Amino acid sequence: EILNYLNNPINKALVALSCNDVDGVIAGCTVPTSDIIRSAIRIVGVNKGSKWISSIFVMQSSKNSKILTYGDCAVIPEPSSEQLAYIAKDAASFHELLTKDKAKVAFLSFSTNGSASHYRIDKVKEAVKIFSKKFPNILHEGEIQFDAAISPEVSKNKNKDSVLKGEANVFIFPNLDAGNISYKITSQLAGYNAWGPLLQGLNKPVHDLSRSCTVDEIVNIAAITALQK
Repeated sequence: EILNYLNNPINKALVALSCNDVDGVIAGCTVPTSDIIRSAIRIVGVNKGSKWISSIFVMQSSKNSKILTYGDCAVIPEPSSEQLAYIAKDAASFHELLTKDKAKVAFLSFSTNGSASHYRIDKVKEAVKIFSKKFPNILHEGEIQFDAAISPEVSKNKNKDSVLKGEANVFIFPNLDAGNISYKITSQLAGYNAWGPLLQGLNKPVHDLSRSCTVDEIVNIAAITALQK
């Protein structure tokens, strides 16, 4: 049984990563994300500063060089407030590493600054409180609707005292439904390239591939992994 476990190519690669024989692992074009994550947790381990494994998608406009970061879109179905805060922290760090731009984090909801009342909104508000306390140096705002987070004009109308002023570049979705649906809508209708899911929270770089991935996506994710060395 142990030999069968180690003969699995994904497990072999993760052992090599754990032993510092390689700098990163990319897998998943033929297996589910859950398989990659389970093996990565066992072999590579979870980073103490992150607490949880989550994911982001790097969204690049096909029309210009604009890059947005979406999280979580592939791992945690119903994140708690604390999980949302740590997803945001890791996503902000990843965005800055990749783009060299200052992260501007929007905690998304169907409400902007108290425009509606609901227990789902309360969860996002609590996430923002936790984030503000633990990571005050990262520019952030929430709860906020997507249009107010990305459009300066909408921001002026909906949220006059906005910190982000409609210029968010890191978007934290309240649950996996919202994140997964949104990255696919952005890709299919707006023509953005979607790179990911890129896993966050592990001790070493491990990234998943969509089972519909293209050669270009594999190359781009390999390049991103190399940046994390």
